Amino acid sequence: MKKNLSILVVDDSPTQVAILRDALEDKGFQVETAADGIEAMEKVYQNPPHLVLSDIIMPELNGYHLCRLLKNDPATAQIPIILLTHLSEQHDRFWGKNAGADLYLEKASPSSQIVAAIETLLARHPVVETRRKRIVLGANPPRKDIQARLTTILDRLLYESTISNEILKLTSLAQDVRALCGELLKFLGAICRHDAAGLLLRQSPERQTLAFCLNAPMPAQFITQAQDLMTAHGGLSGDPATRTSLFLFPEESLPTQDEQGEFHVLHAVEVKNGDEIPALIYLFTRVPREVSPGIAQALQLVADRFRIVAGYLCKLTEIEEVKADFISMLVHDLRSPLTSIRGFSDVLVQGMLGPLSDEQKEALENIQGGSNRLLALIEDILHLSKLEAGKMEIHPAPFQFGEMARRTFQDLAALFLEKDLHLHYENCDALPIILADEQQLSRVLTNLLTNAAKFSPRGANITLAAQYIDPTPDSPATLRVDVSDTGPGIPTDQQKDLFARYQQVHGKGAGSRKGTGLGLAICKEIVHVHGGRIWVESPLRDGAGSRFSFTIPLPELPF
Repeated sequence: MKKNLSILVVDDSPTQVAILRDALEDKGFQVETAADGIEAMEKVYQNPPHLVLSDIIMPELNGYHLCRLLKNDPATAQIPIILLTHLSEQHDRFWGKNAGADLYLEKASPSSQIVAAIETLLARHPVVETRRKRIVLGANPPRKDIQARLTTILDRLLYESTISNEILKLTSLAQDVRALCGELLKFLGAICRHDAAGLLLRQSPERQTLAFCLNAPMPAQFITQAQDLMTAHGGLSGDPATRTSLFLFPEESLPTQDEQGEFHVLHAVEVKNGDEIPALIYLFTRVPREVSPGIAQALQLVADRFRIVAGYLCKLTEIEEVKADFISMLVHDLRSPLTSIRGFSDVLVQGMLGPLSDEQKEALENIQGGSNRLLALIEDILHLSKLEAGKMEIHPAPFQFGEMARRTFQDLAALFLEKDLHLHYENCDALPIILADEQQLSRVLTNLLTNAAKFSPRGANITLAAQYIDPTPDSPATLRVDVSDTGPGIPTDQQKDLFARYQQVHGKGAGSRKGTGLGLAICKEIVHVHGGRIWVESPLRDGAGSRFSFTIPLPELPF
């Protein structure tokens, strides 16, 4: 049988080739030789061997590259490859394995051991006679045809490597799911032409995110119908109890077509993790068509790599939930003694336990101020941890925005009075009754107005504007709120991370105060829980001023 089995020995050392040829021919193998990787590729395509035995360090094309090229060409992928080298470091074995080699041996090994390894490897790889057929390049392909085939393989490897790198980079956005979804959908537009793309991402049994990117006008009700289609696919939860965050890209959505317009699924790919489907990717078109096999393969590669990102995101969600439980317990243990400190200091300041000197009263007021700041920080940490872990529920109820805004301002009146600031309302009372979580939105306004007051100069004007945006056939009514100030503005390089935890503006504004760095992070999470978005524009004019804006979709009133 061995006389029918051919071995291709690839080595630039004539002595090593002669030793291996003698040992293999003594065992009845047919032996072909090549002095480098390029010549080896020619021999493989002219007369495919049953096994390749290759050195690593060679001119023109080394053993790692030869192995990778052969294993990534469907016509030669099944040929067993053994790499031989003097390199014995662990990382050398790592590169050999990841190049696709079936076995890695040291050159110093006795010839009998190398031959025995070849026999064992061939025994595990049944002889496939189709392997003996010449590759589709002809009987004696010219070098230019072989090089063209190698170029095709290298281009595909580079293409796949680029896709893998771009998708895996998304793990850096795991703390910002909206940005992560936006970057993935944007990348899909770079590799495949389509009119709209959708991503359904399940972070936990109680939380999932649905994101759409519209590259062209889509029919009315597209979002609703596509959402129903995607949530039904693969058993992903469409349960109303599951909290779904909806994101739409670009930020200013494209106009929809008429009610009679159609859309079609161009391609759908599941992101699988065992038997589970943590994510779905859909591509849509207005006119029915099919993707090419190459694009389908690229999209499958995207899904395979995104499985890692989705798994990382799920683990991060689990960690956030554990962290929220721990912080809740810690906050409870911290809040009790702080409340006692503040209560007893109030008793002392009021003179209920005897008269105080001015110095004693000032010291106690410092204790009160410090206790109040610590309690506020504890509440912020608890609130943010619950929001990030998805444990903070919203309770929508009808309310009048203008009345809520004025009640919120009353709690901040002392801060505005201290700096002689003036708050102007624009259109706040003209809004209809809206359906949202009044307490949570009041917290957002509190943080935005407090920041505006902190960084505005004495006697400045601050504007609170509100706008009700009517619903369309494809989107619900929307509330937009803007808080504008005339402070020093926010440097562009600080705006990117402004809504992250513990971030503070290092500005030159007079009278600016220190904060916890959690206020804007809390605002972002509350707005996202409502399915909206928040952003900042700065400077507004003459290098100064900032405007913080947010929008949230408004469900229909039940009456």
